[in-house]
Amino acid sequence: MISSLTGIHFLITYGCSAECDHCFIWGSRKEGRGSMTADQVDYLLDQVVAMKTVTSVCAEGGESFTQYDVVMHFLRRAKALGLSASALTNASWVESREQAAARIAELVDAGLSSLGISTDEWHRQFVPVEKVETLLQVCEAASLSASRMEGTIEGVMFRGRAAEKLAPQRNTQPPEKLSVCPYEKLGAPARVHLDCYGRLHLCQGLNVGAGGPAEAVAAFDPATHPIVKLLLNGGPYALACFAAERGFQMTAGYVDACHLCYRAREFLRPCFPELLGPEEMYGSPNKRLEKL
Repeated sequence: MISSLTGIHFLITYGCSAECDHCFIWGSRKEGRGSMTADQVDYLLDQVVAMKTVTSVCAEGGESFTQYDVVMHFLRRAKALGLSASALTNASWVESREQAAARIAELVDAGLSSLGISTDEWHRQFVPVEKVETLLQVCEAASLSASRMEGTIEGVMFRGRAAEKLAPQRNTQPPEKLSVCPYEKLGAPARVHLDCYGRLHLCQGLNVGAGGPAEAVAAFDPATHPIVKLLLNGGPYALACFAAERGFQMTAGYVDACHLCYRAREFLRPCFPELLGPEEMYGSPNKRLEKL
């Protein structure tokens, strides 16, 4: 049981209006990326409420606003259930100050409490910074809490597309030094991600288990979860050694703990399909959408 859990981020879609090199969930403009429906949102929010401890939810992706009607439904339903709801966006949808103001008014009325806006050197290859500035100004005028989320190469987690596109350009460390997960509290998380397949992610691509989200949370035991127990007792290096016993070819160096963990999980996916997925998290769209 995850008694520490208070927040859940809904991965409304694996689709995105950008394809940034540092994206750790392989957000893509290509077809075949899984997305939630309004019916799935209802089912999953009911599951979230059943967990009892969760008080806040967030709509993100990918770019969640590519599924704007679903985001609106998510906010209204969350508000009706008494949950605090926020959202993340890259502002690619901003066409003008007037259009952005009208949309922000709709979102606030639906229950949006705050907005995070992603912009950095990678996002700006797809989304002009002027759109971000306009959206920030509109949010300020509407008294909506909004923050600029601007990453740097020092903050990149080298998994997903970042492992392919950016890792080859960086210095590496011996794998035996990567013996701690530095980012996630896997044994007692306060926040997890939930996607359109009903997968509850402790870390993107590392799932709690099978079954509905409430059932998976109730059954979760970090001491018996075959991936988590290794990460808690030896970090990514322990996981990589476990994978090496099954044929994984460990290299001499990895950029960071995420990089080694991602490569080991990527190799182990066929052994643990319920715990390591979905396909979108590892670079290939899943053509068979599992409807809840």
